[in-house]
Amino acid sequence: MLTKQESPQKARDNSFQEGLIIRKQGWLIGLTASLIIFITDAMLASRHNVSQLDESVADWFASIHSGTLTDVFKAMTTLGSTVGIIAITLLLAIWFAWKQGWKSAVLLIAGVAGAYVVNTLVKSGFDRARPAMAWGIEADGSSFPSGNAMLAIVMYSLAAAWVLADSGINRTVKWMTAMIAIALIILMGASRLYFSVHYATDIIGGYAAGFAIVCLVMALAGGKRLSSR
Repeated sequence: MLTKQESPQKARDNSFQEGLIIRKQGWLIGLTASLIIFITDAMLASRHNVSQLDESVADWFASIHSGTLTDVFKAMTTLGSTVGIIAITLLLAIWFAWKQGWKSAVLLIAGVAGAYVVNTLVKSGFDRARPAMAWGIEADGSSFPSGNAMLAIVMYSLAAAWVLADSGINRTVKWMTAMIAIALIILMGASRLYFSVHYATDIIGGYAAGFAIVCLVMALAGGKRLSSR
């Protein structure tokens, strides 16, 4: 039942936000599932230098090369680079600090920084060589898991989560933010496959490990709704 102070639109917005915010138990389930996927993928990557999945995906991307796609994926690679991720993270953190307070900004920075540290440690442990057919862009370091995919899913997922949970942002903007975040995450992973600087299992591992960090951060955040100042 609506109070005098609560308009029908406000009630719909509140219901929408509550439906989008998964409770802590849900994020912990997501964390567990992500870790299972990562471990399974890591076993596949370590057992086979190049799996059938890796070969099939690499062949498909090789078949779609074109000048336009090369330009698009080079742009995505720039956005998903370490420098690009740091720059975008800091800009988003400043905006969230102003809009929602320091907690959102700190959690975003901590999530991305944690992903970078975890990725560096895991890469050193696996020390998987990159594909020999890499072209078009420079890439160094170990191949598994993909740092670009891991950092991208952490940064854009957390940024989208904060926007979705903000009571001061309307529904249309929230859906647009979610769709853009998903598209960027997919395109950044695909760009690494397009230029053959990663195997498919590297991207899957990066996404799984990154989403595990997203779930951990959201669980620590408590799933509380954020409101704009």
